[in-house]
Amino acid sequence: MLRRTAAAIGSTVAALAFCITPASAATVNWKPVNTNANWHCTDYVKHPAYANVWGGVNLKACIVKGTTVGAKAQGVLVVQNKAQQNVFIESGQVITKGGNVACAASNLAAGATAGCYAPSFVMARCGSTGLAETWLTLLGRSYEHYHGVLATPC
Repeated sequence: MLRRTAAAIGSTVAALAFCITPASAATVNWKPVNTNANWHCTDYVKHPAYANVWGGVNLKACIVKGTTVGAKAQGVLVVQNKAQQNVFIESGQVITKGGNVACAASNLAAGATAGCYAPSFVMARCGSTGLAETWLTLLGRSYEHYHGVLATPC
């Protein structure tokens, strides 16, 4: 009886420990990118794995920002395939004030551009959106890129 009780308690504790571990980032698929004046992005940089291969693969970090006080903002990792062939994106990640997302593994067609969008968040009045921190992994090499702080209107 004591063994069964101890086993039941051990199982319960293990189950609870599993339930309270930190949640991993949600995985999102790549989507089309249509920039406008609300998109605040770094310049494109070449991913080192493709820097001198087939025209290269470029990436940039963006914050898409609403135009009114209380509007939402969103971080985006943008990938541009300048190569003459498809490339395989192993993984990506975007971290902002709004949350952390993992970007799904995906093929990116030659000449295509796609974005991995983090969750949106409400910008504080006279505050800042913080950073859009991004990673992109191609050919086993990860590259980290940041976008700076943007102030919201007062």
